[in-house]
Amino acid sequence: MIKGVIFDMDGLMFDTERLSFRFWKQAGEKIGYEIPEEMVEGFRGRNRASIGKEILDIYGPEFDFDLFGKYKTQAQIQYMEENGVPIKPGLLVLLEYLKEKQIKMAVATSTNQELADWMLEMAQVSAYFDTFVYGNRVERSKPNPDIFLKAAEELHLPMEECLVLEDSIAGVEAGERAGGYIIHIPDIIVVPEEVKVGITAEMESLEEVISWIEHANQSV
Repeated sequence: MIKGVIFDMDGLMFDTERLSFRFWKQAGEKIGYEIPEEMVEGFRGRNRASIGKEILDIYGPEFDFDLFGKYKTQAQIQYMEENGVPIKPGLLVLLEYLKEKQIKMAVATSTNQELADWMLEMAQVSAYFDTFVYGNRVERSKPNPDIFLKAAEELHLPMEECLVLEDSIAGVEAGERAGGYIIHIPDIIVVPEEVKVGITAEMESLEEVISWIEHANQSV
């Protein structure tokens, strides 16, 4: 029985992966580095510490990673202050359904806490959630399962009673490793078929998740 749903944020709740790519690139240029597109693509689903380690391994200690992250966050906030947070189709319908059914909800995002909190408040969805787990609160980034295991722990539920919703390669891998159920909602990155071998289902939108939960909970 599904008693908790754990949401990724960027690319799953919000259509922000394109923004993140754009502003990581801009931040690099601002401090004098041309960050390759394939490297920026690889940032998706990973926490700030994991990204920082890769950057410093490649560019050395002279790379000011704190300033790099600061510029990226500032640019993204400024953009969304002017244009709003782009909410994914079906999100609000799903949140209302889970609230009505008294199914617990958590956000488990690799995005830094400052930016994640700001976006959740700006989109007016924070109040739906019982807990928030950010990448800085776990030692190992996705694709390790730590962030989802921590979210289930804070919901006071076994992982076997939780459904993870993810879009990224690292996120899908982390959800599979965590145990329980994992539904992939595609975004801009194509998740390889071999990565999706262990998923529970794949759906086009968040709204489709409702019927899956209904069926899962009626089957118990």
